[in-house]
Amino acid sequence: MTEASAGSGYARTRDIVAVFAVLLVMTAVLVVVLVQVWPAEPRVAPDGHTEVTPAAKTVHLPWWSPSMSRETSLFVIVMAAGALGGIAHVLRSFYWYVGNRALRRSWLLMYMLLPFVGALFGLIVYLVVRGGLTSPAGGASDVNPYGIAAIAALVGQFSRETAEKFRSVFATLLAPAPRGRDHALAPRITAIEPVSGPPGTMVTITGTGLESTTSVRFGTVRSPATDATDTLVRTTVPAGAGTGPLTVNTPAGAVTGPEPFTVE
Repeated sequence: MTEASAGSGYARTRDIVAVFAVLLVMTAVLVVVLVQVWPAEPRVAPDGHTEVTPAAKTVHLPWWSPSMSRETSLFVIVMAAGALGGIAHVLRSFYWYVGNRALRRSWLLMYMLLPFVGALFGLIVYLVVRGGLTSPAGGASDVNPYGIAAIAALVGQFSRETAEKFRSVFATLLAPAPRGRDHALAPRITAIEPVSGPPGTMVTITGTGLESTTSVRFGTVRSPATDATDTLVRTTVPAGAGTGPLTVNTPAGAVTGPEPFTVE
């Protein structure tokens, strides 16, 4: 198999079952970890008036029962919640592509890595918040675990949007780094799903270097890109489109699909 065609085939049934099983196991493990490391509730001191936050808690996991401080448990919470948010994003995309019989094998590795990306992003955002960059700093006993878990889960679920927000914020604070010669991939289309349909049909275009797509041209009629990542673009067949080549327009140039799109 050539490098250009690696991973371009459709996922087989055993691939889908294996990925789904791994995702279910990861979800179960993360939920158990999140519940077990959740900080203990404050207890009333012997004087009957003062609430005392426990400094540590014994976590009960299979074959391991460590004593975990509240600070450490907060780190574990944000990473577990971020990973669960990433899995929520993966499952939503997974069932959509499997249901439409359009899942490519090249996406399977991304599905496996997204929970780890969500965990890391959740941890980064937590460090930013605790560092006092977006809110006053405080001790571990002042942190609401429900709030940070919710933020981490949302960051994990929308990791791409989080990365874009970080890039836009720090692009205004720091000087942009010079681009290397091979920094950006030239746009390339590897597949179009579906390859035919009437106006109004949602079309998914996969390939590389597609993140900056501005529009898609169906013959002579243009349609705006509704969703664009480095490897995927979604758009809708516009009214008045005719059968012909499908062209993706990016600032780096235009690229035409490997097969024409048939307007029904």
